[in-house]
Amino acid sequence: MTEENELRNIAKKLRNANGFSPIPAIHDEINGPEDAYKIQKINREIWVTEGRHETGFKVAFTTPEAQKIFGTNEPVYGSLFADMSFPTCHEIPPTKMARPKLEGEIVLELGKDLPAKKISNEKVISSVNAFYVALEIPDGSFIGEFNAVDMIADNAAAAGYVLGDRQLITHDTNLAALSMEMRQNSKLVSTGNSSACMGNPMNVLIWLQSALAKRNEGLKAGQIIYCGSLVPIIQAQPGDSFHAIVDGSGSASCSFTSTS
Repeated sequence: MTEENELRNIAKKLRNANGFSPIPAIHDEINGPEDAYKIQKINREIWVTEGRHETGFKVAFTTPEAQKIFGTNEPVYGSLFADMSFPTCHEIPPTKMARPKLEGEIVLELGKDLPAKKISNEKVISSVNAFYVALEIPDGSFIGEFNAVDMIADNAAAAGYVLGDRQLITHDTNLAALSMEMRQNSKLVSTGNSSACMGNPMNVLIWLQSALAKRNEGLKAGQIIYCGSLVPIIQAQPGDSFHAIVDGSGSASCSFTSTS
């Protein structure tokens, strides 16, 4: 493992970096994912100390294709904070993010705490009391090529998110069979299904709970979990608008202020 002081120095570099002031990838400076999660945790704890409110987690690389591209055999996670949240239909100014991308996702809301130890899949699933159709807006801190280790250290490029209407989980809810349409500037640009996210967004939560428990961390009631994109990621441009729709389960939308 890399020395603690060295990890803290890299963590500081990442806290000072963003899409407007990117830095080179750092994966060659550390020893794999565990060092990267230590860096992520250092920054998360500092941000909380500074007054940021943690609202949940995002999980990225929930498809085999994405994992292959970024050189990993499992997803990665990062923390979400209240200051990343935008209301649906909100216009996002260009000062907020440098190179924003857009993903359409299903988000789970926890109704119960989940402990920092391995528990049954049934207990994990029973902790969910609501879900949302949502947008995620990643914006990373690296210039040039980067891999999954870099993503972990950079808090999984978490930058912004938009929640649609809250939908209660009922006996009739089938989270594995939700179909999404993504519209960009009112034009249908892609479709996708929630089964793309490890077969079912609940499987993403099961993976996350186990991954956190291995690092002596749990989840809290009220937290939200972004479960990976149902549709291909889109590079957003100034003036773009986006609308993710799941028939019968709501929608979420946002736009980016034009620079002209």
